[in-house]
Amino acid sequence: MPVKILFVGDIVGKPGRQALSRELHRLVDRHTIDIVIANGENSAGGFGLTVEVAKELFNQGVHLLTGGNHIWDKKEQVPLIFSDRRILRPANYPAGALGSGSTVLTTPGGVKVAVLNLEGRVFMKSLECPFLTADREIERLKQETPIIFVDFHAEATSEKSAL
Repeated sequence: MPVKILFVGDIVGKPGRQALSRELHRLVDRHTIDIVIANGENSAGGFGLTVEVAKELFNQGVHLLTGGNHIWDKKEQVPLIFSDRRILRPANYPAGALGSGSTVLTTPGGVKVAVLNLEGRVFMKSLECPFLTADREIERLKQETPIIFVDFHAEATSEKSAL
């Protein structure tokens, strides 16, 4: 059974949330989208994510939020990352970091879709190698589903292309 995924990259502040509010349901209906994934790390005031903004995005129809280097910018939402499996932080953060870097969603039709969130290292803070993390996580996720969506948050086009 084919799965249609809509990925919304980097929702930035209130203008980004307003655009999503105006267009998301139309796009989902028009293209019969099964899962909506969005990068929400800049959705609160242009950087970070808050509890209120996360709820707003979920209420608009987003199923899963991914992060990147700004996911921790709003300290109030740190417990949210730890407790809500619908919010991912990059999987290549150090061992012991709060939250999860991957999850498995199930479409309304019962198809499982894995989502993996990674962060690059070029022009960014040094993290675990995203390539090694991807290899490890993909092997693990393949045990549940062959459908794996990867959100790679990176600055350098060369690093994105290499992954």
